[in-house]
Amino acid sequence: MPTENNIRIAKNTMYMYLRMFVILLVSLYTTRIVFNTLGVEDYGIYNAVGGIIVFFTFINASLTGASQRYITAEIAEGTPDSQREVFSSAVVAHLLIGLVIVLLGETVGLWYLNTLMNIPAGRMTAANVVYQLSIFSTFLSVLQAPFNATILAHERMSVYAYFSIFDVMFKLAVAFLIRAIDGDKLIVYGLLIFGVGVLNILLYRIYCYRTFPMCRFKKPRNRGIFKGLFSYTGWALFGSAMYVGTNQGVTLLVNYYHGVLVNAAMGVSNQIVSVVSQFVSNFQAAFRPQIVKYYVSKDCAELSKLTIRASRLSAYLILILMVPICFEIKDFLSIWLGNYPKYAVEFCLLTLVCVYFESICNPLITLITSDKDIRKYQITVSLIYATNLIFCWLVLVGHAAPYLVIAVRLGIDFALIASRLLLMRGQWYDFPIAEWVKKAIVKPLLVMTIPVGLSFLVQMIPVGSVWLRLFLFSGFSFAACALSIYLLLLEKAEKDFIWKSIPHLH
Repeated sequence: MPTENNIRIAKNTMYMYLRMFVILLVSLYTTRIVFNTLGVEDYGIYNAVGGIIVFFTFINASLTGASQRYITAEIAEGTPDSQREVFSSAVVAHLLIGLVIVLLGETVGLWYLNTLMNIPAGRMTAANVVYQLSIFSTFLSVLQAPFNATILAHERMSVYAYFSIFDVMFKLAVAFLIRAIDGDKLIVYGLLIFGVGVLNILLYRIYCYRTFPMCRFKKPRNRGIFKGLFSYTGWALFGSAMYVGTNQGVTLLVNYYHGVLVNAAMGVSNQIVSVVSQFVSNFQAAFRPQIVKYYVSKDCAELSKLTIRASRLSAYLILILMVPICFEIKDFLSIWLGNYPKYAVEFCLLTLVCVYFESICNPLITLITSDKDIRKYQITVSLIYATNLIFCWLVLVGHAAPYLVIAVRLGIDFALIASRLLLMRGQWYDFPIAEWVKKAIVKPLLVMTIPVGLSFLVQMIPVGSVWLRLFLFSGFSFAACALSIYLLLLEKAEKDFIWKSIPHLH
């Protein structure tokens, strides 16, 4: 890979590390304040009601991915005029889809909320207010997606990092404000979070209008671009509908059979897992534009190397965070939340394992979806993942522990890995599948037996203070994982590159 690209990826990765380090600390503290202020019941309501609107936001996620793919490809091989055409087409597409989301949210979603959801007596009004705010927030987010995609496609990760830090700081301020403002805390929280979303959208738009000429809207005239964007998006929508719809369907099934208290446990686990997942996802964002550009230029050798490297490093990042969290999850939850919800530990542990396998597959997904024809891929993986909902329903009907729905998801993840690799063989003949499996799955898991075994032994040392125990044991696990990865998993060229790149990161 050219040195210039290595340096750019390294810089972008460092910006993402800075972003996630700040988000990790601030988000965990913010969640503690919000959880204790709202209480278990209202916190569960917020997560359950938000689950309905998240079902509709899969459309936004799909359009963002489609827009980023087309904008990135156009930056690599297009002209300023064609780039502006693609951006304007994406804006129109997002506007149309945003209106569809509002229509679905105000009909199907509203009916489900007021008819089938298990909401405690006296809290339905607050739940409806939060729901309406979620719909409007989602609509604005959909309109914002092309601007986010443009920033990522131009690899302006520093800007993305700064804006994300502003976002978590605003949400920290909201956490303190809801403690001071009188009234229904759940409604106040929903209103303030809505305000933060509007402010973020304004910041992104002002930056894009002033920085990228392609963001100046003009009426789209190239029907071929518009048709291609919608064709790609249509299949992406199908896949995301199955994925996010299945996940939120499981959340609603848990709500139906176990109520908002278990939803609160899922919400707590999702907060922790979300930070870990975002840490790796935003690290991968530094690789994603390069993968698309290599695919468009048909540079098979560099594309394969970059995809394998992205999967390997993603595995290392997840493991270096996951092992300490898994060993100290009970102490961490006790310090963080005090009396944490029942089943929160089990949900956290199982979901972290799922996120590990899903994260190492993301570079493969980026490679596969870099092609304009994603029909076969989306149909295959979507139908496999949709079986998750059926098996989870059987688990809950059988009165099993609610956290076993995540064990079902883990089993589906294994099937998805196999299906993606088989599809990869059919689409990209030169991609070294065996090498990917060896370096992204087998070697990391084998090497991790060393720090895991050492961490088990260290756990036997009696330590009276919970704070001291958390600091010492989690620090030991982190250091053991980091050292094992550096000594046994990183290649010599990567070790050399780390030290040589440091002077370029100023």
